[in-house]
Amino acid sequence: MGKLDNRANVVYMERRVATESDMANVALEADQGALLHGFSENAVRAALRESNPKAPAGDLRTMAKIMKLVFDVVVELPSAKRREIAQGKDRVRQALFNVATPERTEAGTRVRIEDAGRTEHSRGTGLGDRISLEEGQGRLARYATPRSLESWAGPVAGAGEIVDQFGIPRSTLSNWQKRGAVIGLLRGERKLAYPLEQFVDARPLEGVGDVLRIAPDARSAWLWLRQPHGALDGKSPLDCLRAGECPRVLTTAERDFQ
Repeated sequence: MGKLDNRANVVYMERRVATESDMANVALEADQGALLHGFSENAVRAALRESNPKAPAGDLRTMAKIMKLVFDVVVELPSAKRREIAQGKDRVRQALFNVATPERTEAGTRVRIEDAGRTEHSRGTGLGDRISLEEGQGRLARYATPRSLESWAGPVAGAGEIVDQFGIPRSTLSNWQKRGAVIGLLRGERKLAYPLEQFVDARPLEGVGDVLRIAPDARSAWLWLRQPHGALDGKSPLDCLRAGECPRVLTTAERDFQ
């Protein structure tokens, strides 16, 4: 029984010594951490300035902030973990690189593009020979297909025909055109032709003048008025104006032209 008691005492003492040793190490690490925490950014910057007297102050300030930041993180780790970091410099360098360049990290690893071999150079035929203005206009005329005004504007009439068909005096029509109440389209260089679809009961259709003021010019306004529009349930703005939907048409015109 005496030998067993002595053995138990030995085991107890060994465990107690080990426990006290561990506690001492923890306390030592805590004291060391407190000392390491005492280093300030100014102290780091002063050390950097001493080693790099010609470096710009801004660079020294930035490096000191970075070093202090890393320092504050590492100092809170256990001694064993700090030793592990010190032995794995390549991993630390890669981790810092990943933090500094997240876009490259998120994109994944670099893709190596294999050399395709010999590069083939080619050259086009160029712009060709210069030609005169007359020849250029002649070539363009052969390619271009002339369109009549009626082909896209619908039925139109001059001032005299408007007088005959609707009984609208020339002076009244001219006044409407100057005030922007009706749309007049150039036919040739000087003469105006008036789309007949814009008149109802010998008067301008309500809303046509408003669209004309919103659009950049008379041609754009009339083209827009005659085209089916998705925002108007596939109907043309002109049809909507005839149906009394002037506010809806003007809202759509403002959105399209402005």
